[in-house]
Amino acid sequence: MDTFKPVKPLRHHIIICPFCDKAHRVPVDFDAIHRCECGACYKVCGNDSLENGVSDIADELWSEKELDFIRSVPIDFCNVVVEKNFDRLLDLKQNLDPNGIERFCKYDFSLQLSLVWVKRLF
Repeated sequence: MDTFKPVKPLRHHIIICPFCDKAHRVPVDFDAIHRCECGACYKVCGNDSLENGVSDIADELWSEKELDFIRSVPIDFCNVVVEKNFDRLLDLKQNLDPNGIERFCKYDFSLQLSLVWVKRLF
């Protein structure tokens, strides 16, 4: 007779898109811009460089011609969501999986990281 052994659930840390609630894996490439199926893009960046992070994502979302227009008029063309507790999620993930995420060498460990989401309105 076979005996049933309960399977220990795997612990996966995920991030949730604030625009469509789709789950994504925690990004390991902090330079890359990642996309959600709903059209939103996200990137990890330091709290002191949030504006640069949003600009990087805008370059991904819009063409150069569109960016010139957007920068010339005082109208909001996107929604921006900043998750400032991203370091806490990384710490949790590292504690559970010692072979998991490692920060890239160019990032200062004392630098507080945020997860920045941007989605076009049109």
